[in-house]
Formats: sequence, structure tokens, C-alpha cells
Amino acid sequence: MIGRRELLGRVGAVTTVMGFDLLGRRWVTEAEAATGPSFAGVPELDGELVLDGASRAAVATDLGNLVHHTPYAVLRPRSARDIAVMIRFCRAHRIAVSPRGQAHTTYGQGLSTGLVIENRYLDRIHSLGPRTAEVDAGILWKDLVTAAYGHSPRRTPPALTGYTALTVGGTLSVGGIGGIVGGLRTGMQVDHVHELEVVTGTGAIERCSRHRKSDLFEAVLGGLGQCGVITKAVLELVPAEQRARAYTLSYDDNTVFFRDLRTLIERPGVDHVYAEFSSPDTTPTYKLHATAFYDPPGGPDDRAILKGLSAAPDIQDIGYLDHVFSIDTAIDTVREMVNWDRLVKPWFDVWLPGSTVEDYLAEIMRTLTPRDIGAYGAGLIYPQRRAHATRPFPRLPEQDGSPWAFVVDINTVSDTLDPDPGFVEEMLDRNRRLFARTREHFGGVLYPIGSVPFTSRDWRTHYGDEWSTFRAAKRRYDPGNVLTPGLGIFGHG
Repeated sequence: MIGRRELLGRVGAVTTVMGFDLLGRRWVTEAEAATGPSFAGVPELDGELVLDGASRAAVATDLGNLVHHTPYAVLRPRSARDIAVMIRFCRAHRIAVSPRGQAHTTYGQGLSTGLVIENRYLDRIHSLGPRTAEVDAGILWKDLVTAAYGHSPRRTPPALTGYTALTVGGTLSVGGIGGIVGGLRTGMQVDHVHELEVVTGTGAIERCSRHRKSDLFEAVLGGLGQCGVITKAVLELVPAEQRARAYTLSYDDNTVFFRDLRTLIERPGVDHVYAEFSSPDTTPTYKLHATAFYDPPGGPDDRAILKGLSAAPDIQDIGYLDHVFSIDTAIDTVREMVNWDRLVKPWFDVWLPGSTVEDYLAEIMRTLTPRDIGAYGAGLIYPQRRAHATRPFPRLPEQDGSPWAFVVDINTVSDTLDPDPGFVEEMLDRNRRLFARTREHFGGVLYPIGSVPFTSRDWRTHYGDEWSTFRAAKRRYDPGNVLTPGLGIFGHG
């Protein structure tokens, strides 16, 4: 399929894109070009450039359903070259460009009124070996996990997000916390990348790694799409056990919960820990999830793992893949009940230092209501051992003497598709106030997938002593300032 030729919309009529209307600032069809204002020619493509209304509307918002920007056109690439030629074209005509994976941000971070690149159309596993896999940026982690686990010998990525139906390029651009695998003995997903193929904001296709164009490598991993579009990644793989033993413990007391949490994240034999929290009018208030992976016929030492804990556990043994996909299964169940993807989600997501997280949760739990989370939302806590977080991005809190940092999520979800008129502004105001408190009194920093309005000055504060390096990389690799405008980091958005 070629961009200048027939472009078939999913809803019917064939449309032919001829170029971009420089006066009207929109893409033009063949019929319009015959009588319309001046336009520039669209390059030949291996994939598609589409502008039918349904395709553009489909990428006009993200998971949050709070911000809406309809792009001029949508690129469905079949090669890095497609992305490169369209970035060069858009840069020449000052058209903003945003890459899009599964769009699991919640405040328009990946939206654009210019060109949206649907990276999910780059979806091949190019190689799969005992130590690494080379994959397109649009492959879903769940598909890579399935393929790697089916490899002989069994393999897995060392860090996996809780929800795995996300693209490799998308999570690497944000950070990729170990929500279901990793965190205790591994870094984030960005810490296990050997090499990247990236299309920069100049339209150049570059290979980069720790040892080759390392400045680009560091600016792109966790770099929120500001300096380049990830098109391929060489990812680390490690051995995968067959089984997972999951321990679930329930608490109503903040101090007791954190005592057990801190015990389990340091305990030998425990491979992963995360926690849920809810408003204080529910019982229990906290649920602590610990997991030990193993190969039969042996198994975890339950007595050693549970020694000294205050709560009696529920214990369940399941297969490794069943564990990895457990959050996906839960979300799919909600999708069957309600139109979950279209519910409004003003999420709040921050990093907390290990020394303040306990006091932080004690404070916010006193003000949390059922409305702050919703029937389909969740409060989540993810530990990350600092020693394994090796990349400059995403930004973690300043060192505080604790070996740990924690992601805290208040993943608010509306109960209906059309919440009451005050709901969104109420929650955005909560997020503003709560983030100010988080930053000023607890040393927290933003994990930028949620719905916290940020100014350019906020971003400079966020990046701190890395700001000048990040800004220099932006000027070097995206001098036209066309990439990923939705965050407003460098003054657009």
C-alpha cells in the first residue's frame, strides 16, 4: 500500500492523498488538489497515510478520554523509512508529529493535531535467541512474552508491566516499571535494552546503544518521544520458570502493612511485590501481593517467605504465563462488563522516595474517598530498587538514603461513560493539589502517564540537573521541535 495512491478507509470510500495544503494547514485529496491551494507532494510509502474521518477520530484521544485532538492524518507505517520520510516532510512544513502505541497515557501526552504515527503497524519479532530478542516497536509485550516462553530454552523479559498489552516502543519511551515481573532484582524495562533503532526529529534513521550514539540512546529511553521515534529494540531475555506462587495478604493498618511490605521486598526467595490500596471506608484497605517463581518438582519455602509477617496469606499456584497475564485478564473481564476503554480516567501517578512513602500513604488515605478511585479503578504501589535503575530517565526522586523508590498510582476511573459535569475538573484539581503536596513535602516526582497539568517551568523543575542535557539532545535530534507536542515540555502542546 502506497501513500500517494488509494487509501481505503475502514468505513467505506476510497480516498487518495495528494499532499498537504500549506495555506489551510490540512491534508488534501486528489479531488481537492485540482482546485485547492498550493500543497507539497507526499512521499512514496511502504505503508499507508490515511485521512478518513473514522481513522483520524480513532486516534484523537487516549486511555484517559480527557483530552481530544484530531490529527490532520494518520501514518500506518510498514518500515522505519516510512516514518523517516514523513518526519522530514512534516518538519519541512512545520507539522507536529506524535508516535502512538496503545495510547495508555491519560492526559493527551501522545496526541497531535498534525500527524499521528500508529507504531502498532510495526509488529514483527525479527530474532529471538537465548539472551536477546530484536523486535519492532509496535509489538506488544504480551506477544513477545508468549513467543519467548515458547522458545527452547524458555525465556522472558526481566521486567514486565502489570498490563502487558502495551507496545515495546510505548513503555520504553516512558520507563516501563516492573508491575508484574521485576522491580526487586531488576531495573525497569529501559534498563534491559541493548540497542535501539530510532528515527530522529530530522528524519535520520539511527542505531544507538550504550556505546554508539549514547547521548541519543539515553535521551530516547524514558525520554517521552522528544528526541526520536523508536522503531526497533534489542531487548534482554532471561530464563523463565514454569510456575508462580502468589501470596496475597490483607491489612487495615498502615503501619503494619508497610512493616510487612518492607520485610517482603528484602526477603530472599521473593521475586516480585506490589500492593493495592482503596479508600478507608472499605475492608481491607491494603492488599499485598508477593510472588515467587519456581520450576517443579521443587517449590518456594513458604515458611521462610512468610516468617514474621502479621497477616495470614491466601496462597495460589499458577503457571508463569497465567501470572504474567493476570492483570490483562482482569481488564478484559471489566471490558466485558462495561465499556472500560471509553470511561474517563484522570489518573495520578508519582514516584516517592523510600523514606517518605509510608507517611505519604498515611496522609492521603485520610482524604481518599470511593469517588477518588471508582468501581473500576485501582490504587497501586510498586517498589523499585534504586541500584537497578541505571538510566537517567525516567526521573526518580532525589537520593534519600533508602535503597528503594516507589511508584504510587491513584488510577481513578469514572463509573459511567458520561460522569457528572464536575467530575473531571474535581479530579484534575485534586491532582494539581496532591502533586504540589507530593513534590514539596514528600520529595515525589511525576511518573508522566497520568493527568497532572504541567507547564514548561514544571518540566524544567522535573528534570532538575538533567534539564540542560535533555534540552541539548532535543536541539540536536529534533531541532524543528516537531516531535510529541502533547506534553508541552519544550513550549508546545
